[in-house]
Amino acid sequence: MSNELAFEEHDVTHDAEFPETIEALRTRRSGHNFDSDAELSDETLEELIRDAALAPSSYNLQPWEFVAVQDDDRLGEVVDIAYGQEHIREAGTAILVVGHTDAKTADRVFDEWAEAGRMDEEAAQQTKAQSVEMYEDDRTGRDYAIRNASLAAENLLLSAHARGLAATPMIGFDQERIAEFLDLPDDEIPVMLIAVGPSGGEESERLPRRPVEEILHRETY
Repeated sequence: MSNELAFEEHDVTHDAEFPETIEALRTRRSGHNFDSDAELSDETLEELIRDAALAPSSYNLQPWEFVAVQDDDRLGEVVDIAYGQEHIREAGTAILVVGHTDAKTADRVFDEWAEAGRMDEEAAQQTKAQSVEMYEDDRTGRDYAIRNASLAAENLLLSAHARGLAATPMIGFDQERIAEFLDLPDDEIPVMLIAVGPSGGEESERLPRRPVEEILHRETY
């Protein structure tokens, strides 16, 4: 399946109101070709995180953190933790997307719900209690951490692509080692490692994607 075939226009009722967004979605690649002589500025890094933090999350808890590594020696350690993936070093920036396994932002967030008039104080407190209770189950808390932080990770990837940067997500790393190396709190877990930096040019051709007819199931599997 060629890129042209994958991105051809279709006559649909709901045409793209934001066509550049659709183009970004359909042209984003997991980049491995980085310009190792260029650097990611602090301003750009902060904009990437600002965009990532606009992702949706359960109850708007925003249960994520981002740890950026740019020091050469520390990047070398991250490469080792990620089983020798050298493109991390070539990118010049590694960002670990971290997820909360408990509802540690609940007090602030539900106060904001009430202050914004989205729900009254009583409803806000009841909903907060429900959200905190759901996180108390270890498996559920871990699931929520991964699901929510993954949404933020995808936002970051799209933001990088929209800015002409190369970025690639990785789950191939030693979770315990990277958590210890980056001094993560006990109630936060590493979810996604992203190498991001100035693009070194063209990437290899996209591998085929499974067609809609194969993956879309209607009403039941």
